[in-house]
Amino acid sequence: MTIYLRSGGKLRDQLKPDVDEYTRRVEVDGDLTLKEILTTLGIPLAFVAFAFTDGMLRRLDYKPSDGETITLQPPVSGG
Repeated sequence: MTIYLRSGGKLRDQLKPDVDEYTRRVEVDGDLTLKEILTTLGIPLAFVAFAFTDGMLRRLDYKPSDGETITLQPPVSGG
């Protein structure tokens, strides 16, 4: 199945977008959680504050559906 991960900031650099400036297309084998997908991609979980899809906040144990777009929010930082 195919999902789309979107993000900005430093998380975007980890995500390595390929569809547009913010989005990466990911082919997923099996019934994986978002945490398992991010780990497979080598994205440190510390870079993800929360995920958002279909108007709802999602935990990292969420299992995405085929064709779904998930927005990953990095932790807020600054000074």
